[in-house]
Amino acid sequence: MKPSHILIAAACSLALAGSALAQEDYHGFDPETVDALNAKLETPLNENMLEVLSQSTSIEPCGGTQAVSMSPPDAWTTRESSATRPGGDTPMPVPTSALEVTYPPLYEVLGVEAACEVMFNVTESGDSKDVLTNCSLPGFDEAAADIFADLEFTPAKGQDSPAIRNVIVPVNFCRPDEEDS
Repeated sequence: MKPSHILIAAACSLALAGSALAQEDYHGFDPETVDALNAKLETPLNENMLEVLSQSTSIEPCGGTQAVSMSPPDAWTTRESSATRPGGDTPMPVPTSALEVTYPPLYEVLGVEAACEVMFNVTESGDSKDVLTNCSLPGFDEAAADIFADLEFTPAKGQDSPAIRNVIVPVNFCRPDEEDS
């Protein structure tokens, strides 16, 4: 084989290898979806972002197999020691309306899931205050906080006031089953 044929074969091999590598850069996400999103996003999704997001498409709290971890903010750690979780001995105030959950649009389109915990206080008048979040992915913090930001409560049965401090409630953002969608 002539040296020029070897160079041509090597160049073709590199081009094909580069094409295969580009395919893998999507980390299992639909390339057309990612490309369409990137055309509209101020900061396009890069390979590193897609790699991180690909670890949250089937998380354990949603019935999947991918483990999740959270990095709570400092304020969370300070308040957690005195926190109350539903299901214990402390009567929980009752929300006056249904919880309104809004899935972050970008993550919904990509099929990304997240596990969150939301900590908040309920005042004497039944307002939620001092909402903090602890989520497995940063883009879900605002959505989780919004659920409780304007929520109002009434006293639990047998209680005179809805007031309680540092209630922690789990909030999971899960993709619907294929047959449910």
